[in-house]
Amino acid sequence: MNETLYPALGMAVRKHREQLGLSQSALGSRVNMARTTITNIEAGGQNIMMHQFVELANALRVKPVELLEEIGDLQAPESAEEQDPAMESLLMKLTKPIKAPKA
Repeated sequence: MNETLYPALGMAVRKHREQLGLSQSALGSRVNMARTTITNIEAGGQNIMMHQFVELANALRVKPVELLEEIGDLQAPESAEEQDPAMESLLMKLTKPIKAPKA
């Protein structure tokens, strides 16, 4: 999930920042982050805390929930090839119906 979450966040942040005509430095100043941090967020390589997400959304003049929805739309669904076969096997065992002992 992180493989698509943070790049999607970065794409959304860049889009809204550019729509507002802000530089990375200007956005960083609004949220008390360095320009390099904004660069890393936009590149999808920076994890952020919830309060930072809310501050970014507010600085970009978008509701946090709308930014979350946009990020969700940008994320690609996990394909079958990406699923861990060992985890799939474990899940199958755990969800297998339990047979009652014979009386």
